[in-house]
Amino acid sequence: MKQLNIIDMFCGGGGESTGLVQAAHEYDCDVNMSAINHWERAIETHAANYPFAEHRVEDVQTINPETLKAAVDTDLLWASPACTHHSVARGGKPKNEQMRAPAWDVLRFAEILHPKRIIVENVPEFQNWGPLTPDGKTIAEKKGQTFNMFVRCLQSLNYVVSFKVLCAADYGAPTSRRRLFIQAVRRDCGKRIVWPKMTNTKDGDMFLPKWRAAAEIIDWSIPCQLIKDRKKPLAAATLRRIECGIREFWGDYAEPFIALLYGQSTSESIQKPVSTISCSGAHHMLIQPFVSAIGQTSAKNRNREISKPLSTICTKQEHCLVQPFITEYYGNGCAHPVRIPLPTITTKDRFAVCGTTDGIELGFRMLQPKELAAATGFPADYKFTGTKVEVVKQIGNAVPPDFAKAMFGQILKEMTA
Repeated sequence: MKQLNIIDMFCGGGGESTGLVQAAHEYDCDVNMSAINHWERAIETHAANYPFAEHRVEDVQTINPETLKAAVDTDLLWASPACTHHSVARGGKPKNEQMRAPAWDVLRFAEILHPKRIIVENVPEFQNWGPLTPDGKTIAEKKGQTFNMFVRCLQSLNYVVSFKVLCAADYGAPTSRRRLFIQAVRRDCGKRIVWPKMTNTKDGDMFLPKWRAAAEIIDWSIPCQLIKDRKKPLAAATLRRIECGIREFWGDYAEPFIALLYGQSTSESIQKPVSTISCSGAHHMLIQPFVSAIGQTSAKNRNREISKPLSTICTKQEHCLVQPFITEYYGNGCAHPVRIPLPTITTKDRFAVCGTTDGIELGFRMLQPKELAAATGFPADYKFTGTKVEVVKQIGNAVPPDFAKAMFGQILKEMTA
């Protein structure tokens, strides 16, 4: 069994490590790993899942790379430096160059250890890295200057460099998270840059299945509180996002739900035949997508789960699909149908599930950590330590394991061919 010496430079809770180990084991390789992170909680999680690895709770800027166990004949240096002060998710907030500084330690590690291959992962906006004004704003005409310098520095250390922006959904993860990957291969080690082959496509084709749906990771058994029963009303912005989803996905049958959403139970729109879009099911539980027969009839059980046979088909078109959707609780996002991958998961609770329960009442709940972890691509038995807030932060910071597995798996496939 070949041993691979791997340094996970900003390991977090173990997203990339999970994918790297999975790929290594598929190609019958053992892993000698050194994992570094400044946050003790993340290291606790990493150690709980990968006790065989060396763990260092330190800032990478203070570490002597030569003291790491995987520092001898390093096969791979994986680095996912902090992205907060590059990401567009920061909005108009000032950026801090000091918070970007740890990325330069990738070059320090490369110069000292000469790893055979380096992979740097970050947000796509990392390519715009450039000088800032004194008040932390990007200088438009100098956008990308620092990034280009970073790439040239890698090249000057005897590396061939290439970079691409990839989407996690294209590699089997039920999240559409997009990330920039920089690959650097040492010129004298007989290797070449290879990129992973897609396993999924957005709409699917004759060769590849379509993207995995967010519906796959939702635990439909978790109760969903009725919006009208909440002690603390939802924020106006949240209500608008829910309304957006209702209008987009429920079409002509949206108005009764929107009336309920804003507490207008006697509004004119509620006079529509609500019985045709009602839902029978467990009390206060989030329903699965269901088929409703909208014809005028007194027959019972007009709503069916999609796993059951369709109700009697009459001579006119009267069956419609009613489905829940996911809404973003914070930020500028809106609503997303459950049939597509979950958008990028951040370090804070952000996603909620909306649906109908008991009649035409509207339910609302936040996605739970285990659902967010599944959307990111973590195995179901992955162990996270810390509070709920800390767990969500670890998941939001994580590299989807499917990304790392696809990337490293393709590399190992070529190495063993």
